[in-house]
Amino acid sequence: MLTEGDIERIAQRIATGYGPLVVGTFGSYAIGAAKPRSDLDLFVIKRTPQQPAARRKAISRLLFGVLHPLDIHVFTPEEFEEDVSEELSFSWVIARQARIYYWTDAAARATPSLTARTRG
Repeated sequence: MLTEGDIERIAQRIATGYGPLVVGTFGSYAIGAAKPRSDLDLFVIKRTPQQPAARRKAISRLLFGVLHPLDIHVFTPEEFEEDVSEELSFSWVIARQARIYYWTDAAARATPSLTARTRG
């Protein structure tokens, strides 16, 4: 299993190498239910013209050598916010489970649905 420090180091690699607005986790690690075989569900929000597959590939390259299963989702702010208020949509679930590891000042304006997750 990953430790909190492991997750923080993974998030920092993404923040340093990719320049996102937000890096966070959702799923079992975010809600405290991870088991030894749990993957780490990551979400990244970045202003980018890249297609979704290219975004995931860029993050995967940054995390080469991480010997733990990862499930990576990269959104633009518009994509994330588009259906975040639609109950049970993917971004709705992420917004309710999110554990934020990297947050920029610009993220508050771009992803208001996550602002409450950055407090306390």
